Amino acid sequence: MRRYLMQYGSLLVIFLFVLAGCGSPTLRSAGSQTNVAPALWQVTSGASDVYLFGSFHSLPSSIKWYGGPIADAFEAASELVVESVDSPEEARNALLLLESKALLPDGKTLDEYVDEETFTELMESADKLGLSRWRVSRSQPWFLSIMFAYEGMSQVGIHKEYGVDSLLEQTAAQRRMKISGLETAAEALDTLASQPLKI
Repeated sequence: MRRYLMQYGSLLVIFLFVLAGCGSPTLRSAGSQTNVAPALWQVTSGASDVYLFGSFHSLPSSIKWYGGPIADAFEAASELVVESVDSPEEARNALLLLESKALLPDGKTLDEYVDEETFTELMESADKLGLSRWRVSRSQPWFLSIMFAYEGMSQVGIHKEYGVDSLLEQTAAQRRMKISGLETAAEALDTLASQPLKI
């Protein structure tokens, strides 16, 4: 287990950064001069209003989405429900799951599960993204997709700290608003990790 942490330390840091949404942007910065108008649905039952808002976990800083009906709904809300709540405990639980499930079985490498052309493309992608070929070759496909997506988005300026969830959750916490999650990060990862290697 310790060897795993040493070998995968940087990748785990990357994942935890994605999970925890480290950064300094604020909700206010996402609302100055809005340049997009995301869809918002309202469901009313008696005196209760529920707003449904599909969000992006990561965005470029240039996307200004917080304004109009979305801002009005959030300002009036008493509870924020997100996919999974960011917390140190959630990060620890996700890390424990990664320790046990992010790698292929002992001695196995990705080229044993994909054809030669696909493996070559994966190695070339690893080079372009600055990832270790060895680490990529030992990763489960689901974890590899997370790594590739994170690195690729980062290189074009798309970051978790500008994502809708992070900014809403950060502001809700400052306001002591109730925050609930639909699932835990570990549950989401476990769903990915439970997919068969071969279909």
